[in-house]
Amino acid sequence: MRGLLLRLGLNVADLVARSLPRGAAYALADLAGRVWFRLAPERRALVTESLARVCAATGRPTTGGVFNRLVEAAFVSHARYYLEVLRAPHYPDDKVDEIVRAEDWDHWAKVMRGGAVVVTAHYGSFEPFGHLVAARGIIGVVPVEEIEPRELYEFLLARRGAGRGVEAIPLSRARRPMVEALRAGRMVALAADRDLAGDGIEVKMFGHPTTLPTGPAALALMTGRPLMLATCTREAPERFVGRGWSVEADLTGDRRQDVAALTRALAARFEEAIAMAPEQWFAMFQPYWSDQRAVQAP
Repeated sequence: MRGLLLRLGLNVADLVARSLPRGAAYALADLAGRVWFRLAPERRALVTESLARVCAATGRPTTGGVFNRLVEAAFVSHARYYLEVLRAPHYPDDKVDEIVRAEDWDHWAKVMRGGAVVVTAHYGSFEPFGHLVAARGIIGVVPVEEIEPRELYEFLLARRGAGRGVEAIPLSRARRPMVEALRAGRMVALAADRDLAGDGIEVKMFGHPTTLPTGPAALALMTGRPLMLATCTREAPERFVGRGWSVEADLTGDRRQDVAALTRALAARFEEAIAMAPEQWFAMFQPYWSDQRAVQAP
């Protein structure tokens, strides 16, 4: 019964989100984000601590009114992301260029069409960029984290696989399809700013140690395909800008050392991208750095 009610609720939310005019939909999301900010003191404390680290490393205020408004903006931004998960699959193909402006598109399209490991972050809203990629005829594979409850996972899986030519697959069974896709000259896109398995290598992000998964670097080295970071930053309601960065490192031929070097280079690119709009980095809503995870562990 609980699963049935959840499915019903998700379908109703989907219908409401895509049926409302853009302004009304975003006003509702913004209200939800502000209410969340006020009613979730523990989550607010975590986001405040994490955002202060990012701001300190990027020369922004870490206290006072400006900083407090940035923390609240992080909650609003995250609420907007959930709205965009629902709305993005329904963007008309002939309007997607108005919704997403992709910098240096001709260059990055050529990279992706040749087969590339495209890494993104829990930042901004990657669904609109995925819709643009699919609308432009770029095909590939997207692993999806298998979250609980199952009904929510299946709901997200269906939407992230909604774009033409983009196959969404469960993360636990993704390794072989990703390798096959890359060797066939297709794109693989995956979020890799969080070490979900807890077995990544240590890097520094904004001056504090954490770990990042080595999978993207290992895939790029195994298949000989380029590694790139792609982000989609929200500039206004239903207006985004997509950017790309090459991720490169001096390679030695030693597989372990090269994977580590590429992963550290990816961490530096993450810092560069996130610094553009740190309030849009929603990885902060979970313990991100090693010391934060240690406090959370039983």
